[in-house]
Amino acid sequence: MGTGTEGAAALRSGDRHLVERVRRLCVLAGIELELVTPGSDPPAVALLLDDRTERVGAPWRDVVTAGEVVELGDGEEALQLPRDAEVLLELLSRAAAPRRAHVVGVVGAVGGVGTSALAAVLARVTVVAGRTTALVDLDPAGGGLDVLLGIEHDPGPRWNDVLGERGGFPPDRLMAALPVWCGVHVLSADVRGGVAPAHPVARDALGALTRAADAVLLDLPRSVLAPGGDRDWLALCDTTVLLTGCDTHSAAAATAAATVLTAAPVHLVVRTPAQGSLLPDDVAEACGLRLAAVLRPERAFTAGLERGLSPGDQRRGPLLAGARRLLPRLGLAS
Repeated sequence: MGTGTEGAAALRSGDRHLVERVRRLCVLAGIELELVTPGSDPPAVALLLDDRTERVGAPWRDVVTAGEVVELGDGEEALQLPRDAEVLLELLSRAAAPRRAHVVGVVGAVGGVGTSALAAVLARVTVVAGRTTALVDLDPAGGGLDVLLGIEHDPGPRWNDVLGERGGFPPDRLMAALPVWCGVHVLSADVRGGVAPAHPVARDALGALTRAADAVLLDLPRSVLAPGGDRDWLALCDTTVLLTGCDTHSAAAATAAATVLTAAPVHLVVRTPAQGSLLPDDVAEACGLRLAAVLRPERAFTAGLERGLSPGDQRRGPLLAGARRLLPRLGLAS
């Protein structure tokens, strides 16, 4: 193996026309290209491009244990230039700017506990903590998180626009285009619909945000907790906030959710008031999770939204106070 560097690409090819095409794409992506002669071993770089039209030496795909290998030329899965130039540009852009964001998913064990509001305020206080932040609405059927935030008429792409894009997303382009709420860059659904986890463009868009932002907050749909549900969004999370109520049904739902949320640390937040004799600590004990915060109801929250207020505008409200307490636990503040 060569010495190489992270954040670089290597191309094994003796085809000068292919080399020139790849070199131009590397310039656009802002990544250094290392040329390797046919038959050579793979260097230690972020992205390895193996020209299989020259069948000299073992395929890099068979010998590499670290780094991503992309084959060019012949083969069903191989990329061909110039036809697949946009796909290769996206791969090069990813290698040039690896993921830097801390990704936090927020999901409700039950409905009606204010999951979207909590995700929004967490994003808002993360900005105050000095981090570039994106908030992503992942409800496939909702009317749009931007309505809750009061920015539904602000210009900028929503999921329906993003899914119509062709090619990749340079790390800063999508971030800069999104509507901004209280310093938070927001990617929301709207009345045209949301996004499904399996959509490849959605994965590319989220990948771009994780390379452009310091923190990404995901407003997760409850469907990720369902038996047989798609877990793609959960796999992105470095940590997860599970929000539930303070009653027997909510405790049972949180217990079921805890069996699904095993890939990353889970922080339990219990919304009061209690509906019966249960206390927040009882809910935490029932589902086997440590209680991270208790969220008291915010008076006149819905009425405030109708008057043009947005989540976190009540400076002494429990929602803002709870989000501030959670921030260091989630790794979003020192």
